[in-house]
Amino acid sequence: MNNLKLRKAILAAMSLAALSAVSTQAQAFGGESYNIGTFTGTTINSTGHASPFKSWTDYGAANQGWVHTAGWATLQIGSAADIINGVTYNVNLTMTGAGNASGNATTSTLDNPSFSIWTGGTTPTDTGGSGFHKYNQVRGPSGAGESNPVNDALTSGGVLTGSNGWIGYANAGFVVTNADGDTLTHGGVNTNNPWLANPGASSWSYSQLNQKDSSTALDFASLNLSGLKSGYYLLSLGGSCGSPNPTTNCGTGQNYSFNVSPSAVPLPAAVWLFGSALMGFLGLQKRKMAA
Repeated sequence: MNNLKLRKAILAAMSLAALSAVSTQAQAFGGESYNIGTFTGTTINSTGHASPFKSWTDYGAANQGWVHTAGWATLQIGSAADIINGVTYNVNLTMTGAGNASGNATTSTLDNPSFSIWTGGTTPTDTGGSGFHKYNQVRGPSGAGESNPVNDALTSGGVLTGSNGWIGYANAGFVVTNADGDTLTHGGVNTNNPWLANPGASSWSYSQLNQKDSSTALDFASLNLSGLKSGYYLLSLGGSCGSPNPTTNCGTGQNYSFNVSPSAVPLPAAVWLFGSALMGFLGLQKRKMAA
């Protein structure tokens, strides 16, 4: 009798452990995970990736992202010495649907690429975190400057707590409002983040030429970050489809590529004014000499 009770207890414990493992797996940072590499000024082309067409934004998830289907990637900006010395870079991040050998979109191309980027500061980030099913695309974990706990599990991937954890996003999908009341337009940056030294000069762009496989164009979402501090970063990547009829209004392809490259620094307005004044002065001098 005691042996029977013991066997039942062991079986119950094993079942509980199995259920726990399944539950943890369902809540883990899921989908494809990869390391983009280390950017020190040379362009990085990361290809051969796939993420579901409604993993970054899904109407069925109240326009939040799905943790277990979105792609998750790590990125290091700057060398180890750069991180120690606080060196900043002007960086362009671009996610583009991947097409065929001729460069044309197919039904397998992700039509509405979108991504968010967070930082771990000087602490390495990783894609092995767990603890939640849905995430907010435009917030950091709770802490200083952020009271909403929706993204708290991002700290298990090394992301800084508080509003300083979130850097920005780019979205080639629809403009929607998520469950936390945040409007997701086509891009934005955290203007009060010390890891982004020049948010005013940062920008974003996108294309929507191939929604629902309507052309052969490769749509993209791009984020220019001016004065991004050397450190460690975590990205979520996927399709944006905030529509109640996703298969009707969004293409169902998944393939994309990701590019990290140097971005040009926009010249201050004063420089252009000086240039105009100089040209005017030179023109005046030329006329005087001709007279």
